[in-house]
Amino acid sequence: MDWPRLFLAGLKAAAMGSLIGTSLLTAITLVVGVTALREGLGEALFIMLLPFLVGFGCALGGLVIVGLPLTLWLKRKAQESRSAYLSGGLIGGGVVTMVVTWAILGGDPYFGLFIAFFGALTGGATGHFWWRYARQEEVEHNLTPLVEVFE
Repeated sequence: MDWPRLFLAGLKAAAMGSLIGTSLLTAITLVVGVTALREGLGEALFIMLLPFLVGFGCALGGLVIVGLPLTLWLKRKAQESRSAYLSGGLIGGGVVTMVVTWAILGGDPYFGLFIAFFGALTGGATGHFWWRYARQEEVEHNLTPLVEVFE
């Protein structure tokens, strides 16, 4: 197994998932960050990048906690596909985010669902890019060509 390639694929998948999942929140904080430029460049950059950095950490954690066991299970069952990783990421990201939000903040279930939307978006995108960068080539390389099936 090519561990450096898988490690890099995981970092890229988490970064792309975070970019997609937190893009709306990052756009909002960009506006706030621009107004905070008067306070200093460091504070403004921190405000602007905070959603992406939090999303990246969560996407990387989710990839390790949810994605790697899912990969092992799908590989064992010979069911690896883009849709399997995408739906696993959507469900895993949404459920884990909702549970963590309710555990930490408690209270309003609608707020948990709102935050879970971004978790599901990040998880689904991370799952898609994990398939694209880490699994697709290996899975498609090991497929039996259709011609051999009918011989």
